[in-house]
Amino acid sequence: MARMAAFVCALIICIAIVPAAYGEYYTKSRHVPRKEKVTRLHFFLHDILSGKNPSAVKVAGSNRTEGDKSPTPFGSVYAIDDPLKVGPEPDSKTIGNAQGLYLSSSQDYSKFTIVMCVDFGFTEGKFKGSSFSVFSRNPVTEADREVAVVGGRGKFRMARGFAKVKTSHFNATNGDAVLEYKNSKRVNLQFITMGSYIQDTPSCIILSQTVLPIFLVQGQRRKKMAKATLVLLVISLVGVMQWAKSTNAESWASRLEAEKENVTNLQFYFHDILSGKNPTAIKVAQPSADNKSPTLFGSIMMADDPLTEGPDPSSKPVGRAQGIYGSAGQNELALIMAMNFAFTDGIYNGSCISLLGKNPAMNPVREMPIVGGTGLFRFARGYAVAQTHWLDVTTGDAIVGYNVTVVH
Repeated sequence: MARMAAFVCALIICIAIVPAAYGEYYTKSRHVPRKEKVTRLHFFLHDILSGKNPSAVKVAGSNRTEGDKSPTPFGSVYAIDDPLKVGPEPDSKTIGNAQGLYLSSSQDYSKFTIVMCVDFGFTEGKFKGSSFSVFSRNPVTEADREVAVVGGRGKFRMARGFAKVKTSHFNATNGDAVLEYKNSKRVNLQFITMGSYIQDTPSCIILSQTVLPIFLVQGQRRKKMAKATLVLLVISLVGVMQWAKSTNAESWASRLEAEKENVTNLQFYFHDILSGKNPTAIKVAQPSADNKSPTLFGSIMMADDPLTEGPDPSSKPVGRAQGIYGSAGQNELALIMAMNFAFTDGIYNGSCISLLGKNPAMNPVREMPIVGGTGLFRFARGYAVAQTHWLDVTTGDAIVGYNVTVVH
């Protein structure tokens, strides 16, 4: 009896403490930097648009294509689930997949440019289960280009880096291309394409990527213009540009002092409603009707999902999740997420964090990278751990718990 009384007392104390500990959806502490690692990866990405089983499919395009002679019309959107291999040969060992979207973003087809939103995930070796995210413009026809690595998960948490791209040969008749591998201290990226046009051409991307250590920009102000030059500038622009009196050598750019960083933990619930008269997520694109993928590969959803403090739909709202997610897996339900979490409550009211990465939705627990933010989350980097709280398999409606850690 005494033991039971003690247990009841302890339980009452615990219940009394829990609301105080979780009175807000966020906690804040000082960031303690950890030693960074530099990793170099070298592999081939096989982007197959032709044949009966392409790894990249067109899922959307502009309705204004009249007169557009480009094989990849401006506004075209492709979903990809491209194998990553150790070599350029199709039968070489597979070490992962590149899953996500790329968009044809150039109106001048002679300067073919795409925007990449791609998760590079690894399934072999010590980086199995880890990935990094690329979100960048890629001017494919330029001899030298660079794409940005903006985040990662697993062993690539908070990754930062870049990839150098150089094309050494391209056959305009049949689309054949051979790219020179140019050594770099950081990253190298190369394409090999074969076929009639880019949109129906099997291609290879060679990526040698170094995740760069995170660093803060040291405060170093640029030297001001010489007095004589400044005087002449003011005289010539007086009455037109009053701000020129205090301009620097590069008026649009300056360096700022780095500030100490904080670590913030956020916990909330994401309500993704696809059914009913007022869904919060709607389908905006899908592949051709003859695509019978069991994972709905290529389908893209636009979302404006409420974020709440608890799992109950009527619990206190703390923000909105706005953006797109698409099915990027041919053999698994893997979503590529490009979402903005905008908060409307507490000290983070008006601030946002940006998430970009792969979400293997059927896994009990999954991790995605935080790649940026606004307001009080400027320069944010971190990771989000998601766990499905409830799922209606008939409608697809879901409530997902998020635990987000960001350094900012």
